[in-house]
Amino acid sequence: MNIQKLADFNRIYQAECFPDEINKMFGKSTGEKKRYIKWLYTWLSILDSEGMSALNLEQFEHLKDTSNPSLYAIRHPHSMINERYIFIFAEEERSILLTAFKEKSTRNYHSAIKRANRIFKELEE
Repeated sequence: MNIQKLADFNRIYQAECFPDEINKMFGKSTGEKKRYIKWLYTWLSILDSEGMSALNLEQFEHLKDTSNPSLYAIRHPHSMINERYIFIFAEEERSILLTAFKEKSTRNYHSAIKRANRIFKELEE
């Protein structure tokens, strides 16, 4: 699996499967998808400029019990759909978006973490 640099950003990349993950999350709801992608890009701009310092903001979190790699999430705390975007920090504080999901229960988080780890391993190969 490859990574792709996102246009308009200096240090933000995505696993090539990330757009499919977003499409799965929103289904056919293009209006909702547009709105949340705009919100995501706002926070990606902050992540791009601030790097790991962005983790001090409410919208970013380190996922508990993750290491090798440490996984992080961008979250929309007041969102009605409670979406999450999981990423890692790579060398030179580059961020790689791995997966996206709607958190309905902790089971969703566990599944998404497993999926993110699987994607990460594929990127290493």
